[in-house]
Amino acid sequence: MTKEEYRNKIEAFLPPNTSDIIVDWIFSRRINLKITKGRKTKLGDYKISLKPRSIPTISINGDQNKYSFLITLLHEFAHAQSYEKYGDNIKPHGEEWKEEYRGLIIPFFERDIFPEPLQYTLLKHFRNPKASSHADINLVKALSEFDTPTETPIPRLEDLKEGQAFIISGKTLIKGEKRRTRYLCYEAGNPARKYTVSQMAKVELLQD
Repeated sequence: MTKEEYRNKIEAFLPPNTSDIIVDWIFSRRINLKITKGRKTKLGDYKISLKPRSIPTISINGDQNKYSFLITLLHEFAHAQSYEKYGDNIKPHGEEWKEEYRGLIIPFFERDIFPEPLQYTLLKHFRNPKASSHADINLVKALSEFDTPTETPIPRLEDLKEGQAFIISGKTLIKGEKRRTRYLCYEAGNPARKYTVSQMAKVELLQD
């Protein structure tokens, strides 16, 4: 597949005036990009294989809005670059990864592709990127402004009352007390099993 064919394939998932940069990165680093269905447990990932002649794979949830898709992709590209430079003897989201992540966003700031106030939020986020964009509540909210409206809005955990039951990743949980940006939740019918869930996690309410 040529660069132009690849660009035509992925540009529908990206903000305008960004696909050429992404395609150049993919081809220069020989990365296999997979666009997947939505996964509730993660937005994207980076994987390497020890098999001969295998190439690294980045998978990104295709149900994100274009700005979320780009930020998730840059997060995973930063993993690819830091692994390429430093190997696996670094922390997954340590200083090396943060430095690569900051460098990757610069061309997009230079092209002024982010609308306000998203650009301002991103500038703050990239001063000290968190391991997960979901851990940056302000960023999640700023990005969600560009989600496609639905007839039935999907609630986030922060919208529920304490003690209310919900479903996430196939598990039925009960919302518990807040701990910073996450809630301590209990499995319905088995309160000894506990989970910490991001306050911004999208959940499914149980039907009465």
